[in-house]
Amino acid sequence: MSSSMTDAPLTGAQEAAFAQFARLRVGALFMEQGMGKSRLALHLIAHRAAKLDAVLWVAPCSVTATIEAEIARWGSPVPVRVLGYETLSQSGRTWLEVLQWVQRPRLLVVADESIFIKNLKSKRTTRMYELRKHADYALVLNGTPLTRDLWDIKRQMDFLSPKIIATDDRAYRKRYFRECRVVDQWGSERIWYEASTINVEHLRSLIAPYVFEARLQLGVTQLDAHTVHPSSAKTRTEYEQTRDEFLQEWNDSQGSEIVLYQLFSHLTRIAANDPVKCASIAEAVAGQHCLVFCNYLREQRLIADALGEAHLLVNGEHSPADRDILFQRSRTERVPLLLTYGVGAFGLNLQHIARAHFASPTFDYGRTIQAASRIRRIGQASDIIYSTHHLSEHGIDQMILKNSQRKDWLAQLMRRSIDPNGQL
Repeated sequence: MSSSMTDAPLTGAQEAAFAQFARLRVGALFMEQGMGKSRLALHLIAHRAAKLDAVLWVAPCSVTATIEAEIARWGSPVPVRVLGYETLSQSGRTWLEVLQWVQRPRLLVVADESIFIKNLKSKRTTRMYELRKHADYALVLNGTPLTRDLWDIKRQMDFLSPKIIATDDRAYRKRYFRECRVVDQWGSERIWYEASTINVEHLRSLIAPYVFEARLQLGVTQLDAHTVHPSSAKTRTEYEQTRDEFLQEWNDSQGSEIVLYQLFSHLTRIAANDPVKCASIAEAVAGQHCLVFCNYLREQRLIADALGEAHLLVNGEHSPADRDILFQRSRTERVPLLLTYGVGAFGLNLQHIARAHFASPTFDYGRTIQAASRIRRIGQASDIIYSTHHLSEHGIDQMILKNSQRKDWLAQLMRRSIDPNGQL
């Protein structure tokens, strides 16, 4: 154990989590971003070092460099291998090599940002489940454990151990969800399932011994702001034509959910990539030491062009080494740092910046929270304006922002056949 690990005391929340998990083989750290989950995981690793031969730590690729830096900072008496989810799913050679690597007697597997393993149809999820079979210990780290519905909890608990909830998917749905039916105006019956509050306390009692959840209290002012920007006449025309054409197609398809998803995706892209709006956002953030999160590469480039040279920009086209250089530059260059959600929403510690802007709203509220937490971390002492949302004048942005905190709102909108004409 390194001297830095022993010299720096744990925070109160970290101490409480350590006390709960010190004797368990599995655990879920649902601690809000910025509370030091990585350090606590390393503390747990050091605590049970005599019972471990190795650790496999899997995380989003955008986070792996940060995790390796944390390991170097705090130290580990056990070899830790850090791997990206994307690499695990996309490289067959790496998968086979890792599968051989985990054939060792005493292994801990860490699923960092475990929202990445909630889809049983994805290759990364099935491969993580397979790796888990070879581990004596398992740990999940996440700041937003419930981003969709109660299935999120089921997937994460099953990864830790199927004995925790001890039920298959069919029985789980029957116990914790209620069946809903509605007949639309065309006579088609729609069936869906919504979480039931009747047995939620029972579910909570099953998972409680294996879950520690905490929220970050900074003691600084946290402000929320919303700004509406104009659009060009060309964009307004394109938006209205796209809306009307898709809504007609939606009616012709008798309320197809796929068609409405396509409509919303097209409308959000049109609204976000408007040059007039992006120029207005650039004017609003110019000269600030801030983060600007973008949904689209074109949106990011339009804002960057409007800012001229007075900005930094990071997206998936940059190598990890180039990203690190740009993040280091952001410590001293007091200009906007433009990020895409894919590379900026997870794992980064950017608490040297105290303002964040969202150039356009996203359907994924959990990702917005993740992005905001890049500056909302232990050690932040400045006043924070961390949720300045920049909206277009179009209805789709207002709809997303209004409903994004409600779990499963988009699916419910479609299932109930709510007419979106008046909202878009």
